[in-house]
Amino acid sequence: MVRKKTLSELDQAEIKLQSLFEKRDALNQEAQLLRQERDLVHEKKREIGAKLRALKDRRASFAGEARKHREKRDDLQAKAKALIEMKRKLRGSGTADVGTELRSLKRRVSQMEMRQQTASLTLSAENELLVELKGSMKRLKQLETLKSDQDKIAKEIKDIDSGITEFFQAAEKEHETAVALSEKARSVHEETVDIVHQIAALIHDGNEKHEAFLAARGKADEVHAKVVEMRERVLSIKGAKRSEAREARTLLRQQNRSVRDALLDEKKLEASADAALKALLEKGKVEIGR
Repeated sequence: MVRKKTLSELDQAEIKLQSLFEKRDALNQEAQLLRQERDLVHEKKREIGAKLRALKDRRASFAGEARKHREKRDDLQAKAKALIEMKRKLRGSGTADVGTELRSLKRRVSQMEMRQQTASLTLSAENELLVELKGSMKRLKQLETLKSDQDKIAKEIKDIDSGITEFFQAAEKEHETAVALSEKARSVHEETVDIVHQIAALIHDGNEKHEAFLAARGKADEVHAKVVEMRERVLSIKGAKRSEAREARTLLRQQNRSVRDALLDEKKLEASADAALKALLEKGKVEIGR
């Protein structure tokens, strides 16, 4: 039966040290891979973050432009409403239409002038006609002045109506532009929300990778401490063995020196020879005188 060789304390320590080396290196490699994965996640997060900032700037630009167009729309609507109020006041300040009265009075004056020129009238009748004609002419001038004012007001109202229409049309265009820009801003906002969710997921993933990296590195540090401890033990065992070997060699040299010194001593040599001879004689190995 073959007897198993028993491992020495040094052999066991060296095997344990090698095992710790391998475990530490494996943990360090795992930690390095986790750190690389974490860094890749952070790099991707930075790239998406840059895209998010660009989208936010774009969204802010659209929103700002939309706000300007809404302000312009409101300003145009305010101007249109002001013109409507002005139109109302102009209509309220004017008198009734004098056109009909003016036309009727012109016909009446023309008839009176014709009568004065063609009819045979008494002096009193002619005087009455002249008084009436004079009054009608005065009223005619008043009506013509009023008609001129009314025509001016009508033209102003017409111009105001045109301005109101233009203002409202321009305001409608500004409103449509503002709505379109707001829609673009909303669309970009939806993109930013999606990217924010992606970044949140990357942050979570990155944190998990970092925690795993710290855990692996912590385990590697623990194993490294054991490696240092076991290495010191191996060195201690080797040192003790070397010390024992030195002591053995020193003792052997001392013994050899003692033997050599003894052999070199003449008296000790003779005594040693006699003792050896005596021993041989006693054993019958040597016979004297035969």
